Amino acid sequence: MKADVHPSSRCAKLITTPETMESSVSSPVDEECDSLPPSPCIDEQFPYIVHLNVGGYHFTTSRSTLLKYDDSMLAVMFSGRHEIAKDEHGRYFIDRDGKYFRYIVNYLRSSQLPPECVALEVLREAEFFCLQILVELLEAVSPKVISLRRREHFRRLIPDYESIKTKIIGLATEKRSCFEQSKIALTQEGHPKLKGSIPCYNCTREFVSVNHFCAFEGIPSDLSLDIKKVGENLDIDRIVNFLVDELRHDGFSCNVEKIICKFSLRCQSCTLSGLYTAGGILAPRECPNVAHVITFFW
Repeated sequence: MKADVHPSSRCAKLITTPETMESSVSSPVDEECDSLPPSPCIDEQFPYIVHLNVGGYHFTTSRSTLLKYDDSMLAVMFSGRHEIAKDEHGRYFIDRDGKYFRYIVNYLRSSQLPPECVALEVLREAEFFCLQILVELLEAVSPKVISLRRREHFRRLIPDYESIKTKIIGLATEKRSCFEQSKIALTQEGHPKLKGSIPCYNCTREFVSVNHFCAFEGIPSDLSLDIKKVGENLDIDRIVNFLVDELRHDGFSCNVEKIICKFSLRCQSCTLSGLYTAGGILAPRECPNVAHVITFFW
């Protein structure tokens, strides 16, 4: 069984200084150092009141606030085991976006969650600072974060998701016309194609030679999706709808329409007689293959 790695060990690696890199090389001196007494009290290095410069934003807080969660990166940084750079005014410098760091400090102070409008940005900062408790809370109560996690899960279910999405955008760009729109037809890989000698769709008695490749209102298939390896019983409808939702989320203006091929094949006798009575149903038999046509508006 793989041993668990404490989060503080992972966080410490992210702030390794040249001095700590040199000390990581094993030598006889290191073995002697192991027997030395512990370093002086960290209170001598960090005052009770700590002044921070986070990406140009200035904060003042207590060291006890920064040390609130032992497994966070901030607790590791201000534990006294690592040297932290200072700006010209003596403030401890952290190279992150200070606009959202204040929500991190507010949570450490009073367990206050950020407003929903900045939930995704604060999630990113919480992940960076290894504040797992805040990450889990956002995943449980923030609609934006819950939606993000569901999208991430859905992406993992679709083989070559990023490649498919990139191909769709590339094809749409290539087909951009003077009407400022382009249409991309997606079909399911392995759908049957009418080819060879096939019974008449109407009477089923006579055979007709045909080499039919589906066209959906004059639009041939641009890209076939292989959904055989997709789990959780996902069908092509859900996959395409998710892709379109993702494209909209990325800023594209587009919609999707489901189109049936409806190619109708009849023998010469049925065509001349005008009979459409296959199986007793007064309607022609048609090709049932489906395409999802995504229209981009530029």
